[in-house]
Amino acid sequence: MKNKYYDDFRCCELKTTVKEVIEEKGFFWHVFEDTIFYYDEHHPDKGYINEYEVLKLQKKDGVVYHLLSEKLEGEVIMVLNHVQRYIHAQNETLSFLMNQLISSIYHCESVSHYITDAFMISHYKGKCLSETQKKELQVSLNGMIRDDYQVKITYEKITDERFVGIGLFPAIKNQQIQVPSLKFIQMVKILEIVEKDDGFVIITTCGDQMLFTMEKYYSIIKEASQILNCEPMYINTSIHHLLNKVKSN
Repeated sequence: MKNKYYDDFRCCELKTTVKEVIEEKGFFWHVFEDTIFYYDEHHPDKGYINEYEVLKLQKKDGVVYHLLSEKLEGEVIMVLNHVQRYIHAQNETLSFLMNQLISSIYHCESVSHYITDAFMISHYKGKCLSETQKKELQVSLNGMIRDDYQVKITYEKITDERFVGIGLFPAIKNQQIQVPSLKFIQMVKILEIVEKDDGFVIITTCGDQMLFTMEKYYSIIKEASQILNCEPMYINTSIHHLLNKVKSN
C-alpha cells in the first residue's frame, strides 16, 4: 500500500476514519482509511488514537493494523510520538546513506539494521573495515551532512514504486521513513565496528539519539566521579589507582 504520509516524517497528527475492526482476546485490531503509523519490525511508531495508546502494530498485505484496548468507530485522531519518529527517520536516512557509501567505496553488502533508542546496529557482509577506514567513513558521512544533501523521494509512474536518492548516488527502491535533507541528521558518531564470522557490524549514534545517549553517559560519569571523589576527567586515573590498590592487597 502506497502511503505518502510516510514521505513527511514531521506528519505526526492525522484525522481519519475506522474501516475495519477485528476483536482478539479482549483487544481490537483496527484498520483505518489512512494512517500515519509506520510499521517496522524492530522500531515501529508509537502514539495514540483518540487518546488510547496503540499497543502494537502489524502489517499484512500492505495494510497496517493498529491494536487498541477499546473498539473505535467513525472519525478518529491519530497522534504520534514525534521525538521517537524523528530518531527513527534520522537513523533510517543514515542507514540508507551509509549503505550507499560502504557499497560503492568498500564493496560490502548491507544485510540488516536495527535501531534502538540509544544507537543503531548495521550488519554488513564483506571484509571488516579497518580503524583508518572507520575514520574515513565517519568523516565522509559528517561531510555530506554538513553539505546538506537533499533526500529526494520519487514514484515510478507505471508501478507507483517509491525511490529514494541522495546526492549523486542513483535513486533506489526504498519504503523507509526519511528526513528531507541530511542536515536533519545533525551529526554521526561511529561508536564501534565489530568483526563477525559473516562480515561485520557498525554501531552508530546520531542526532537527537546521540544527545540522549551522551546525557546518559554523563549521568553515569557524574555518579562515578562522586563515588570516587574526583573530577569527571580524572575518572580513568582514579579507577586504575583503585584497581592497583585492590591488586596490591
